[in-house]
Amino acid sequence: MRFKDKVCIVTGAGRGIGREIARRMAAEGAAVAVDDIDPASAKDAAQRICDEGGAAIGIQADVSREADAARLVRETVSRWGRLDILVNNAGIDLVAAVEDTGADDWQRMLSVDLGGAFLCAKHAAEHLARRRSGVIVNISSIHASSTLPGRAAYASAKAGLAGLTRALALDLGPKGIRVNAIFPGYVRTEIWNIWLDAVPDKESLVERIASQHPLRKIGTPGDIAGAVAFLASDDAAFMTGSTMVVDGGLTAMFQPPPFA
Repeated sequence: MRFKDKVCIVTGAGRGIGREIARRMAAEGAAVAVDDIDPASAKDAAQRICDEGGAAIGIQADVSREADAARLVRETVSRWGRLDILVNNAGIDLVAAVEDTGADDWQRMLSVDLGGAFLCAKHAAEHLARRRSGVIVNISSIHASSTLPGRAAYASAKAGLAGLTRALALDLGPKGIRVNAIFPGYVRTEIWNIWLDAVPDKESLVERIASQHPLRKIGTPGDIAGAVAFLASDDAAFMTGSTMVVDGGLTAMFQPPPFA
């Protein structure tokens, strides 16, 4: 119960990685504000936490809108009287070549994945600083450091999130707020499963992807939730401005040449 009597916001927590992060934080004692742009998903995830004996509320908010980000923080503090932990997980995906990426798509990607984290941090900072032990964890991606074709917008947003993490650590550190980021690799989520359903031989594909990892397996939302819980805890009290790669060793090895 590392987070007993603490209050946490998890954005984009209606499903996938965010949902599991919210469950993990609640399981360790935190009261959790479950944010999602879809109100039904936010409510469902919060209800599941309550059914499991935790404390949670669902809040609909589009974190790319400053009014929504401010309201998310305000409603959380109004409900529990404090805020200790912010997990910026909300994000969208886009796979498109540069010439096929519209200006609106580009802006939406940056507004949600990067801008949302900034806006939530901006409005949470005052409350996180009150006990000089606040924590922000940003969910970035391995695409921030190495990417694939068709990922210009996504990789740019996630790399920006890594830079924002360092900048926030400098600005907020004197107020007692720690800021770190996680770089997840391949993780099996609902979106992953939808993508797999469109593949003819999905089991073979999963095996091939897993074989590229030194650990010979693909991550789960629980793997990321565990890393978040560590960074949010006092076990990481001397960590700020850092990035934690959680990818099963995928990015530790470059692609071998064809003759290897």
